[in-house]
Amino acid sequence: MRSQRFKNRVVAAILTTTSLFAVSSSAVKAADLVVASYGGSFQDGQTEAFFEPYAETSGVKVTGTTGTGYAKVKAMVESGNVIWDVISADGAAYEAEVVDGLLEPIDYSVVQADGIPEEFRKEYGVAYIKFSQNLAWNKDEFPEGLTPAQFFDPEVKARRVMLGLPYYNLEFALMADGVAAEDLYPLDVDRGLAVIDRIKDQLVGFKSSSDIQAFIQQGEVDVALGPNGRLNNAIEAGANWAYGWNGSVVALEYWSVVKGAQNSDEAMKFINFAVQPEQQAELTRQIPYGPTNIEALDLLEPSLAETLPSFPANAALGVVIDSEWWNENLETVKQRWDEYVLQ
Repeated sequence: MRSQRFKNRVVAAILTTTSLFAVSSSAVKAADLVVASYGGSFQDGQTEAFFEPYAETSGVKVTGTTGTGYAKVKAMVESGNVIWDVISADGAAYEAEVVDGLLEPIDYSVVQADGIPEEFRKEYGVAYIKFSQNLAWNKDEFPEGLTPAQFFDPEVKARRVMLGLPYYNLEFALMADGVAAEDLYPLDVDRGLAVIDRIKDQLVGFKSSSDIQAFIQQGEVDVALGPNGRLNNAIEAGANWAYGWNGSVVALEYWSVVKGAQNSDEAMKFINFAVQPEQQAELTRQIPYGPTNIEALDLLEPSLAETLPSFPANAALGVVIDSEWWNENLETVKQRWDEYVLQ
C-alpha cells in the first residue's frame, strides 16, 4: 500500500475533475466533515480511533472517503470543486501539495500537539503515524539473527527479497555500508546501487509489500526488507520469522487540510482530536503503526509499544526518510533505479 501511494506522487497528467470524482460537492452537506484516506484495514482503524469518536464527541458527522493523493487534491483545488476537508497524506504527497500551494496552514492555536516532536509539526501538516521498513529473517535459517551488513554480504547465502522501489532500499543499503543516518542525504545513489549489486544474483526480486508477505508465508525467501506491518502479519500467520530495527527506514503520514475546504475550522478541531495521545494509541491498537505523540506510547501495553518504530530504542537504530529530498529527486533517481533493475 505504502509503495503504491509513494509512486502516485509522480503524475504526468492530472485527470479531469469529472473523471476523478463520482460525488459532486452538492452530495456532501456543508455540516459534514469529509476525511479522505486509503480504505482497507487502515481506514477501518481510523474509523474506530478517530472518525466515530470525534463524531460522538463533537456532534459533527464525519464522512470517511478513499482516494487521497496528490493528483486528486490538485484537481480539486485548481477546479474550485473542493469536496474533501481533511486528508491523510504520505510524505511525498504532502511535500508536493505544499510546493503547489494546495493546503491550508495548520492553526496551532487550535491544534495542540505538544506531545509530537517539533520536526513533525509542520506549517501545513501534522505527522501522526510512522511506518517502517525492516530487515527480517527466517529463524530456522538464521537462528542468531542477521545484520544489515550481512544482508549485503555475498558470502551469506540466502534467497533475498527487497521492495521494488529506490526509496527505503537505498537508505538501507547505505546504512548497511556504514553511512550514519545523519549523513545519508543527499543520497549517494551510485554507492547505494553498488551495495545492492553485491547480492543482486541472490535476489528473488524487487517486489511489492504484499508479495513480500506472501513470499515469507510460502517459504520462498530466507531474508527480506519489508514493512513492519506486513512482517507482523506474516509472523501472526505462522511464519517462523523475526525482524530487527538496525537500519530501519521510517516514513511519516500527515494530517492536512485541503485549501478551500468547506469546513476548515472543523477540520482543525478534528486534527487536534486525532493527534492526542489517547486517539493515537487507539489507532495503534487497531493496526500496528507507530504513533508520533510520544505520550501515546505510555498508554500502550509494553509488548505492543516495543514493536513500533516510535519506540525510542527502535527509532535510535534507523532513520526517518527525507520526503522533501525525495520529492525533489524522485524522477531522476527512479529513472536510474529502473535502469539498474533491468540490467
